[in-house]
Formats: sequence, C-alpha cells, structure tokens
Amino acid sequence: MNDETEIPLPGGSRTVVHRVGETVRRATGDHSAAVHFLLNQLECKGFPYAPRLLGTDDRGREILTYRHGTAGNYPMPAAVRSVEALESAARILCRLHDLTVGLRLPDGHARHLPDGVDPEVICHWDAAPYNFVFEGSTAVALIDFDEAGPGRRIDDLAYFAYRFAPLCSDENFSDGGWNPGTDRYDRLRRIFTIYPDPRGAELPDIVIARLAAMKIAAEDGPAHEHVALYTRDQVFIDRNRDSIVDAIRSASTVIPGPDGTGARDTSSE
Repeated sequence: MNDETEIPLPGGSRTVVHRVGETVRRATGDHSAAVHFLLNQLECKGFPYAPRLLGTDDRGREILTYRHGTAGNYPMPAAVRSVEALESAARILCRLHDLTVGLRLPDGHARHLPDGVDPEVICHWDAAPYNFVFEGSTAVALIDFDEAGPGRRIDDLAYFAYRFAPLCSDENFSDGGWNPGTDRYDRLRRIFTIYPDPRGAELPDIVIARLAAMKIAAEDGPAHEHVALYTRDQVFIDRNRDSIVDAIRSASTVIPGPDGTGARDTSSE
C-alpha cells in the first residue's frame, strides 16, 4: 500500500475516518480539543490502549496512530464474541476509568451526564465492541473517543454490558452475530466479576434511559430505523430486569488481568 493512499474505515461517531499508511486521519470539530487533551493525558499516564495523537495534516485533520487488528463491527466474528474478548475489553474499560478519576476536560467535550449528577471519571460513552480492536480474542485497543466526557463508572459499564452481554431482544440477537446458545446472563456475571460496581442494580434503568436518548437522536437521522430496534431492547431489559440484577449480584471475586487491571476494591464506594 502506498503510504499516502487513503482507505476509508468503518465507524466514526461524528467524523469520516481514513487510514493513511500507519496513521488514521479524522476531521476535527468543536469536541477535538477536549479529545486531544484526553488522549495526551492517557499517553502520559501510560495507557497503551488508546490511539496516540500525532498532530494535524495539511487538510486540518487530526493524525492518530493506526491500531492493527479486527474491530468488533457487526456481525462480529466468533473471536470477538468470545469470553476472552469480553473479559479483556472489560479490563481496558476499568483501566481507563482508574486513570481518569478527577480529570477535567477542556470545554467542547461531549455532554451525556444528566444535570445534578456528579462525575467520577471520564467515560468513553460508546464502549461497544465496534470501538474496540482485537487481536484474535484479545482486546488490544479502545478507539473513537469523540463522545468521551465526564460520567460515572456505572454509566460506561452499563452500556458496555448492554452491548457485550448482550442485553438485547431475541429479535435483535442475530444482528451482532450472536448465536442462540449465547448465555447473556453468564457473560453479564463475568463483566461484573472483572469490573464490580455496587450500583449494578441500577443497570436496567440506566440502559433504558440511554436507549431513550438514542431513539430521540436517531428519529430524524440516517439511523431512524434503529428506533424500533432500541424500543425492542428497552422492552426486553424491562421484562428481564430481575434476571439481569440477579446475574450482576452473582458476580464472584474479581479476576485481575495480567497487568493488574480489573482488580478494584468497591467496599468503600
């Protein structure tokens, strides 16, 4: 591949994304200063899972390092649907939160946290399989920080569980490539074993509210057909909230990752 050849990449919550050689080029916007600050902070703190900011090109686009691997775009391959992929991704999310406790972003960052709710960390706010990069069945990177902003750990964790368990209706189950034998409640238990949070019982209401906001955003846009999908998922979560909470409460002792990620003491939270 010629180093200057531009290859469109799927994804990008706000921007068109291209690969150029070993870099990624993305259009900038009002959110970019905050995202760049966050990426620089993560690099300084030794977080190896986020893209590195390299500057801007002659068209004003940001230049980021390209991460080799497979993004978890739907329908996902079997390796991305594996337990190993789920657990390694959960550890990355936990580490992101641990490193951003108390961090304040410059103006322009995305705002998702409801008024009156105190932030704890910087959330990714779209920590779904399609924003992780995998090598085989191991998550090695978290990408697309355009929606990053202040939040609570449980806000990111709840959406992560919705996408990775997954907590979707049976009608939508095949969209991600999930097979009928997938045990969503065991996967949910594993998520909260890796990354425990004492507010796990709030997960159904957090996800239902998040989907309501996503429906409003999708109504008049190109993804308007997702409104019915999100509604089905809301109904599923509401009808199965007891099973969801039981799975979370059954989570066992934390299983730390090889670098210690994922091990948290929540006894004082």
